Amino acid sequence: MAFDPGRCALACAACGHARLLPPPTADAQALALHEQDYEDALRRLAAREPSLEAQVVDCPACGAQTRFDGHVVGDHCAFCATPLLLDQVHVERLIQPQALLPFALDRNAAQQVFARWVASRWFAPNALKRSVSQADGIRGVYLPWWTYDASTLTTYRGERGVQRQVADQRGGANARRTVVDWTPAAGAVPVGFDDILVVGSPSIPAHLARVLDRWNLAALRPPAPDLLAGFSVEVYRHGLEQGFAEARGRMQGAIDNAIRRDIGGDQQRIHGRQTVVDDIRFKHLLLPVWIGSYRFGGKPYRVVVNGQSGEVEGDRPFSALKIALAVVLALVVLALFASMNSG
Repeated sequence: MAFDPGRCALACAACGHARLLPPPTADAQALALHEQDYEDALRRLAAREPSLEAQVVDCPACGAQTRFDGHVVGDHCAFCATPLLLDQVHVERLIQPQALLPFALDRNAAQQVFARWVASRWFAPNALKRSVSQADGIRGVYLPWWTYDASTLTTYRGERGVQRQVADQRGGANARRTVVDWTPAAGAVPVGFDDILVVGSPSIPAHLARVLDRWNLAALRPPAPDLLAGFSVEVYRHGLEQGFAEARGRMQGAIDNAIRRDIGGDQQRIHGRQTVVDDIRFKHLLLPVWIGSYRFGGKPYRVVVNGQSGEVEGDRPFSALKIALAVVLALVVLALFASMNSG
């Protein structure tokens, strides 16, 4: 039996019989959404305290790591379809996923949104839309993610710029120009961060991961085995510290914006800053993704479908003729616009 997103049930692929899944208890839901202490987790990992004994298989082709449950003896890599066998398994100590987003799209729904995506590619060859309507070997996989919360306090030094108008002797009697008066500025700004999402796997190329940036985390549930049934689970390869390093880099833009607001004036210069990060907390999540591919002109192309929202991103061929016609049309429009303005 496998999890059926449409009915929120375990369904038998052979006879169609389904067993509805009960909602999680309030205690289980609260535990799934609980944010763990970052420093405490690092201490436990350093002490080699077991958090999750996982049977892990490394894909010999692409390097993705897939978790095998106790009853699984073989599978295929969700990312490149390479066969994986139990004799390749090894045991790793991992941080337990504490929550997941169940799939909202089943396989048929994922194929439908993929078909609409293919039909909407304006610059793709016409033959693509006629010959490709389904993704090959489309597989549902739960990808590992981290979320981070933190409090920051940044001390800074810089300058505040205030604009004023002065007479411009070079432009005539009524000409004016803008000058900026700069004065030193210093201070401290607190900025809090909540649920910075960082993917724990490099298996999805960055140019395809755009559709994996937006999730409704209000739908998180405890990771019950019934919700995992029928799907692959990838193990994180970017660990807790590496994930936080990426989250820390994303904080800088918001901190700089807070500094500029604190400096005030019309313009700001930041000459130096020092940030203290405190109260770091995290969650380890599993989020749903459909992964597939298709062939056109003898070449394979990858495609990714957000298993919650149905957003699609993929590699695709381009029609040189359509692009050339679009360029010519744009040049014609620009020429007409220029001639109208000159007339």
